Amino acid sequence: MRDMVQVSCFNYNFLLQKGTGSMGRRRARIHSIAAVIMVLFGLAGCGHKGTEELVPFENVSSTDSPKTKLVFLRVGIEPERKKYWEEAIAAFMMENPDIEIEYQECGYGDDFETKLNIGFASGTAPDVINFTMASMGTRVPLGQYASLNEYVNDWEGKEDFMKNALELGRVRDNIYGIAVYSDPRILIYNKELFKQAGLDPEQPPKNWQELLDCHKKLIKKEGDTVIQTGFGIPTSGRNLQHYFSVFMEENGMKNLVDEDNNEILCNTPEAIEAAEFLKQIAEEGIIHWDSDHKEQNPFARGQAAMTLGNTLDFHNWNQGAMEGKLAMAVPLTNREQRTFCGMSFLFMSGETEHEEEAWKFIEFISSSEQMWKRYEELGIPPLRESLKKQFIERSPENNEAIYASINYGTGSPKVAYANSVYNAINDALEKIIYGVEDAKTALDTAAEVIQQEIDNQ
Repeated sequence: MRDMVQVSCFNYNFLLQKGTGSMGRRRARIHSIAAVIMVLFGLAGCGHKGTEELVPFENVSSTDSPKTKLVFLRVGIEPERKKYWEEAIAAFMMENPDIEIEYQECGYGDDFETKLNIGFASGTAPDVINFTMASMGTRVPLGQYASLNEYVNDWEGKEDFMKNALELGRVRDNIYGIAVYSDPRILIYNKELFKQAGLDPEQPPKNWQELLDCHKKLIKKEGDTVIQTGFGIPTSGRNLQHYFSVFMEENGMKNLVDEDNNEILCNTPEAIEAAEFLKQIAEEGIIHWDSDHKEQNPFARGQAAMTLGNTLDFHNWNQGAMEGKLAMAVPLTNREQRTFCGMSFLFMSGETEHEEEAWKFIEFISSSEQMWKRYEELGIPPLRESLKKQFIERSPENNEAIYASINYGTGSPKVAYANSVYNAINDALEKIIYGVEDAKTALDTAAEVIQQEIDNQ
């Protein structure tokens, strides 16, 4: 029922957007009452885990107010990030007394999606949205995110912004999102275990062959049971596709699918070779674990010497008995140097009537000053070239690796069927690692499943 409600919201919003510009917005407002009734009627069957009441956004535009009012909605309810946003908004309004911003937040998952769906269906969507890269695959085709090209082209911060971070906000010829938070997958390793195996703790692997060599030397067994592994990879769970995408992109592939033309890439010869390499890692000796259960992660338990993780993982692992023993390394290379890098962006609503003011807020949050404030208060890596030296000097070894991982990162494919891609790849990789099917057979089957989803779009 929840899925039906969300689809209905999207379809209704699509119909509202048949008009363009102000005409489309007027039509949306005319139909807003009917849309809200439709959505609220369907919400009776929605899955809702939070306590926040999901209601349409208030229409904050008012001809009686001398100020322009914007609604800003961010994904996430972390207290420390809320504090940052409240302070940033206060600073922005002090600099721009003619603009008032209403701050809203909502947790990840169905709650956030439903809140956005209600807003767009009723013509009361927020003006600026902080959400994920993956959301572009669904919301850009519906016109819910506005192209920022006309603003970015004249933006003085454009040349200073990390090129890859800016490009990750692009869909074909248009930039829709300006990056705020990065989430790269970084090669993290345990120096102490390297020393014990006779490996140089200051020389982490730089390519596939070096990774395999280190992996073999770091494996310990009791009989046939692996009690310590070199490179810790999950053998089931939703994050298998992240590991696979990293290796297939290091082997020369653009992504799991080419979002520009819906070409499936996960069963190309290069992708099959990447899956076979992961299978080789597994055959040498690994500890099986489910990526949906972080407590099972052998790296976190000191039973793996290397793995892929993000900056939060590193912070959580680099405590207690392992404090001071961990380090980060730059992404591996086979044909190319690549890794996965998730990203959260600021988007301008395709329905906002205050484009100039919305861009002014996005530009403020993307400034060098605000980026450095986020780094100092939240540990969020800055995304401006002018801050690179300052950032790396704070922690030369680790921050160099973080910067490189963002710079060489590829994100989720921006397609509406992304979840189907992930599920198909996870199923295929599990079969490959456990030896149920060979890499080509499993990935060909995954490609067939993905093609069916493309054909049904």
